[in-house]
Amino acid sequence: MLAMISSFFHQIPMTQAAVYKKSFTFQKLPARIKKKITGVSYRKNRYISYDDLRYVRVRYYNFSGKVKSGELIVNKKIAKKTVKIFYELYRIKYPIQRMKLVDVYGADDEASMRANNTSAFNFRTVAGTNRLSKHALGLAIDINPRINPYINSKGVLAPKNGKVYRIRDKEKCRGKYARHMIQKNSKITKIFKKYGFTWGGDWKYSKDYQHFQI
Repeated sequence: MLAMISSFFHQIPMTQAAVYKKSFTFQKLPARIKKKITGVSYRKNRYISYDDLRYVRVRYYNFSGKVKSGELIVNKKIAKKTVKIFYELYRIKYPIQRMKLVDVYGADDEASMRANNTSAFNFRTVAGTNRLSKHALGLAIDINPRINPYINSKGVLAPKNGKVYRIRDKEKCRGKYARHMIQKNSKITKIFKKYGFTWGGDWKYSKDYQHFQI
């Protein structure tokens, strides 16, 4: 069955959207999206081009149980996996608060995380370093970042309004959405790992609970 799906994807020109399931698609960046991200999340560089990226549209359930339409930009290498993953999440009604391009927040990663926005591509470095982030290559996806913050031994590094979610025991955490925090045995973690992603919650010296990457 997977082979048939893969063959189907290859038959569709990338000038059109490749459809995995209804409302779960990916395609080369449309002109309007290129215009939207240029000078914001995308800047001319020698590491990744527009042609290396794909515009993804999916559906998801928000925290109120309503079906919403979301958008992401990812590397073409993971576009198929991305739509499959989000279709599986949709099937189990996994809650996501919002899913907008980081450009809506001026490519300000902290602002996007504060809004609990699920996002992927953003040509930037790892905070506090000169090293390119996996997000800069479109190879990482952050899920509900406010309730799944980036922390280390000093506390919550990002986003700042995610401090209440430092306590990862859902019975002890006082955050409103504690039951939706990503855990090692969460269904979402298992789904992403099934498709070859690693999870920031498994890191040794810091924990990036929102972060899945290839």
